[in-house]
Amino acid sequence: MTDSDLTMRRATDEDWPAIIAADARAFAFIHPLDDEAQADIRSKLRDSDVVVVYDESGSAGPVLAGVAMFYRMTLTLPGGVRTELPGLSWVSVAATHRRRGILRLMITELFEQWEREQSVFSILTASEATIYERFGYGPACFEEQVKIDLAKAELREPTPAYSPVHFADEQQVRDMVPDLHDRWASMSPGAIVRSRVWWNMIFADREMLREGRSALHYLVHPDGYASYRIHRDNGSAVAEVSEFIAVTDQAHTDLWRVLLGLDLIPRITASMPVDDPLPMKLTNLRAPTVTAISDSMWLRILDVPKALEARTYSEDVDAVLEITDTFRDSGGRFAFTVRDGAATVSETEEPATVRMDISVLGSIYLGGYRATEFAAADRLWSADHTTLCELDQAFLTDRKPFSGTFF
Repeated sequence: MTDSDLTMRRATDEDWPAIIAADARAFAFIHPLDDEAQADIRSKLRDSDVVVVYDESGSAGPVLAGVAMFYRMTLTLPGGVRTELPGLSWVSVAATHRRRGILRLMITELFEQWEREQSVFSILTASEATIYERFGYGPACFEEQVKIDLAKAELREPTPAYSPVHFADEQQVRDMVPDLHDRWASMSPGAIVRSRVWWNMIFADREMLREGRSALHYLVHPDGYASYRIHRDNGSAVAEVSEFIAVTDQAHTDLWRVLLGLDLIPRITASMPVDDPLPMKLTNLRAPTVTAISDSMWLRILDVPKALEARTYSEDVDAVLEITDTFRDSGGRFAFTVRDGAATVSETEEPATVRMDISVLGSIYLGGYRATEFAAADRLWSADHTTLCELDQAFLTDRKPFSGTFF
């Protein structure tokens, strides 16, 4: 096979059986998506936003060698501004076609489209941690996987006589949960805002997605909700929290009180923000055990000035940022001034006072990493300690970013 045997184009209806099969192989699915799930996926996508690469050299006809696509999504920035952006997804290259430049070919094609559309950011969820930094993405949101021993888990706050939490039926879930999630997303940096069509697969709760676990149970509060499944682990019942959304601190306490009191459940597992306050609300902070910390969303800045001016900041700062971008031409040297939370940015020829790769800027932009951490790792340079500290403080957020949606 030579490069001339590769054909790249946008997807059509006829490509989808091959796309579904390739996705199942690439991401180790036991069963490919069924017809209902495929229809749901396609309802969120435009075929013109799906890139396919075919190898035309085979005697049996063209073979799908690679696929990449993106969802049109909305993200909450620090300060509450919502921005529309592409969410890169379904990226795979066939195991038979590695080291042919297919991944770079597809990513370049999509970046060119996003630049034409004047997108400021792109996001993704990464199956592997070593693939996307070369394209300028940096890990920006993180989550903890925890297991909670319910024999040790007791809230410090006394149990009230009345609980505002109740189990919701299907109609109540459909009526209440999307609005609760939207309220939470409006105040949470890094949160992915869900369109109505995004809820279809969540509410469908298809058997193929349960993997031997129970259907979702929903607990609803006026200011939040939690969903969970039950499964068996060595004969013991485990409650696996699927989603936990709390708009207020009291809703967080009230929902956890019910979860920690589930009958005949000795253990709960959950994914939660890295700064979740649950351990501090318990009489025994060792009841929850962190089993892993994982990156849950990566951010790529496509337009540095517009990105820096889009969010609010926690500290005044004056700096000249030199941003390197070896994949695209999004870098440069920028005068960066913050006053009263708002930034002004312009290109400049002044000497840099801070230097970093664009992937590093993506990692500190939402507050997931700190500038001082990258400086300590020798991945961010600052002319003096004062500038570094001001920059570090400026990008801090009241809460750690949490995306809340896998895609």
